[in-house]
Amino acid sequence: MKVALSFICGVFVCGLIIIGVRPVLPAMAETSEEDSNSDNNTSFLADMLPDIDKIYRESLTAPFIKARAKIYDEDIAGFYDDLMEKTGLTDPNSN
Repeated sequence: MKVALSFICGVFVCGLIIIGVRPVLPAMAETSEEDSNSDNNTSFLADMLPDIDKIYRESLTAPFIKARAKIYDEDIAGFYDDLMEKTGLTDPNSN
């Protein structure tokens, strides 16, 4: 009997919570027509972020380019250049 009564009270309390929260849910928010036609308001944040792709590419290629400067044997340097070109690590600005 206590279990059934507790279950019914729990369902009732949860129902009241759901009914109380429904008016403040974002799904019920009203939007004006001018808001829907305007540009993305958070685009200025994207302009402030650094170019992550460029930073990643530079950090990936910089050690290999500096290592190339320390290779004095022509055969090894030629092999290294071919390897760098095949893997796409020669130009940090290329995509």
